[in-house]
Amino acid sequence: MAPQLGISGIAKTFCIVGSILLIMMAVFHGSGYSYVASAIGESDAENFLKQIVPVLFAHPSIHLIELAAFGILAMFLGPAASKVLTLLAALIMVDGALAFYLGGILPGILLFGAALSFIVASVKIR
Repeated sequence: MAPQLGISGIAKTFCIVGSILLIMMAVFHGSGYSYVASAIGESDAENFLKQIVPVLFAHPSIHLIELAAFGILAMFLGPAASKVLTLLAALIMVDGALAFYLGGILPGILLFGAALSFIVASVKIR
């Protein structure tokens, strides 16, 4: 019998959990968009800042959704997913460290939880 090229159910579960945590973080961050857009719009900042700050604020949410997509994609890569998940976990840990540095306890916990999920998935694939 030929070896199965897919990844285990446990690895898939951890990929899904990690991706859900990233999507939760994206929604959590994105929920502040209207507040930031309103606050900068009412300020006496330069017009350039009034235009660019809301876009810059939205970027991390988009970034987190993109990372979650790679977590889902990894479920279909077979044994090569381990490398993708390891890199993904490393990138998310950098984001988590930045969140803790900026004083975001909940975002840091969610991000490190997602990274841990992807690390476990990676280990289960090897």
